[in-house]
Amino acid sequence: MSIIYLIFVLLAVYFSFRYDGIEEYDSHKQHRLWLMCLYLIFLTGFSYGLGGDKFVYMREFEEYPSNFSEAGDYIWLQFMLRSQMPLWTLVNMVGKAVFNSFYFVQLVQSAAINTAVCYIASKYTHRYFIFLLAYFFTLQYFIFNTEIMREGFAMSFALIGMHNWINGKKWIFFVMFLLALMLHVSAVTMLIFPFVHFRVSWKTIIIAFFIALGIWLFSDFILVRVMLSVFGGMGALVQKVLFYSIRASTIFGFLRSSLTYLIFPFVIMYTSMVMEPSEELRKCKEKMISFTVILAILASSLAGFTRLYNYAQIFYLIMMADFLYTLFREKNHLMIRMGTLAGTLFLLMLRYMTPYNTTNTRFYDFFYPYTCILNEDKSVFIRDIAHEEAVNAEESDNNVRNLE
Repeated sequence: MSIIYLIFVLLAVYFSFRYDGIEEYDSHKQHRLWLMCLYLIFLTGFSYGLGGDKFVYMREFEEYPSNFSEAGDYIWLQFMLRSQMPLWTLVNMVGKAVFNSFYFVQLVQSAAINTAVCYIASKYTHRYFIFLLAYFFTLQYFIFNTEIMREGFAMSFALIGMHNWINGKKWIFFVMFLLALMLHVSAVTMLIFPFVHFRVSWKTIIIAFFIALGIWLFSDFILVRVMLSVFGGMGALVQKVLFYSIRASTIFGFLRSSLTYLIFPFVIMYTSMVMEPSEELRKCKEKMISFTVILAILASSLAGFTRLYNYAQIFYLIMMADFLYTLFREKNHLMIRMGTLAGTLFLLMLRYMTPYNTTNTRFYDFFYPYTCILNEDKSVFIRDIAHEEAVNAEESDNNVRNLE
């Protein structure tokens, strides 16, 4: 069934050669973009056991009531016991009561995130199909659609909200914020977006790196004084905030995170901004870079905050598409740009080739080979075992700090 992936890649490559060089509006190009968007929606919408976290969502779905008589109490219990926000619980309840199938939930989620992603890409880059290839091969597509389904659902509204803020429609931003927050608490990250917009230059990355280094050096003090005093209560939501807050990293972990989230992405995004011929798009990209840099500082210095970086990933991939398109078309700083691309690919390989000893699998095995609803083969549950190993490793004491 993995030929499904190959068809998508071949179509994207063909459409890229055919249409990505077109700068002005082209109805055929738009049609192909939304055709590929539909492909992505159905790809994960009709998948079976694709990913690792999805098995958790599938097990939880079986516990949902089959009618709405318990809706109020169940929404409250899900929030208190599992820190799951009301709108996510409601979507699952509709899936259980009306369709009695988790496929409804994953199809709705896939439609939301992929429609938003393709819409935003169409507004900020002309390289639609290079973007889709980057979205696919960085595995962000699979992560948003299977690994962090609740957060991916929230991001669909967050992206639309941030786009409307850029275009001056602030009331839509706040409506989208409320909807996103009702799906996942991480949507509070959106509130950073309106307040950050600074002039971006090569000095920015130097300043950002040393700010991140300073936060990393004093993170224990910050967490002791702030996190425990602010989140001193109990409950699933508080426990989850504290769990992610006390993730620790060595100096080597900090340097790797800085390269992954801050330095290499900045070079890619800044290059895209500088080479952007449209003054309007250049200003939009500067706003996006400002937002991404703030999240990158947090992701680099505080290991538990890497999840927040997800809210900037689509902006980063949009500018990566422009970066790749101009890689050999522009001669300025060619060696730096090629070195950045090589480093980015190397770090991606390290991340996605992570081995799981219990099952003799790697991260990419969560998504390959493709498995769909036409063949509910129980062998896919090896992914569930690998996911349990990954979660247990994350929760070990070796990578957390002591807060006293």
